Amino acid sequence: MLQKISYLKYLIYSIFIYSQLNFSQELNCNVTVNYSLVNQTESKIFRELENKIEEFVNSKKWTNKIYKDFEKINCSFFITVLDYSNNSFRANFDINSFRPVLNSSFDSNNFLFRDNGVNFKFDTNQSIIFSETKFESDLSSLLAFYSLIIIGYDNDTFSKNSGMDNYLFAKKILDFSSSFSNTQMWTPSYSGGRINKFWLIDNLTSSNYQTIKQINYNYHLNGLDLIIDDEALAKQNIETYLKNFESINRFRPNSLLQQMFFQSKSDEIFNLFLNFQNKSKIEGLKQLLINVAPFYSNKWEKL
Repeated sequence: MLQKISYLKYLIYSIFIYSQLNFSQELNCNVTVNYSLVNQTESKIFRELENKIEEFVNSKKWTNKIYKDFEKINCSFFITVLDYSNNSFRANFDINSFRPVLNSSFDSNNFLFRDNGVNFKFDTNQSIIFSETKFESDLSSLLAFYSLIIIGYDNDTFSKNSGMDNYLFAKKILDFSSSFSNTQMWTPSYSGGRINKFWLIDNLTSSNYQTIKQINYNYHLNGLDLIIDDEALAKQNIETYLKNFESINRFRPNSLLQQMFFQSKSDEIFNLFLNFQNKSKIEGLKQLLINVAPFYSNKWEKL
């Protein structure tokens, strides 16, 4: 009898622990490793890299918040291997996260960033290990860095500036890595000295770019999230928030966060306002978009 009671206690405890694990992680990440650019007949190491990165990102708990399955952030890491030799990799990382739109089945592109020329080592016989208190490897630091930014960027679309703790943790990883890594990819001068990890986290933590973070927040919460219940109001709000880019453009034109916003949102904005009935308004919006996001002028001209 005692043995049965003990077994039941063990079973209940195991179910409880499993449920906590199942509802704790924040990310639902799909990882793809593309090695078509390197001359390798043996694909095992690339498949193993893909599997271990996916396992690491999806099993690691990054915050104290418990996420249910439907709350997990859908994201992807698309890794293009540029060079590989003796467990040393050079690759481009394309990181993308998605944010659900209220009362719909649509997921909006949220965080979208390319990190070019990433250097790291990976051995199939070793696990990917991350420590909050010491540098373990470029790969684990890189994955932790972007996982935290994805979470912070998602948080910022639901509550103003709620991602700051995640960004500060990511900054701590960057500072630690820049001191102990053998590569230069954590430094401000890397990859042309403008679009890299250093300036990404600098923009996300600096008050100078608070306006862009507020635009992204309002675009989602008071724009896209209203689109099902009140499409006219949602579009009116989105147009109002986009106008805020004009003010920041005077002082910090074409900033990294502004580029990221339009990289992720240009198609979405175009589709929202395509065939818009109010011709006078669409002309004003078109000129605004050409001014603040000139790279997509050919697209805006078709509105």
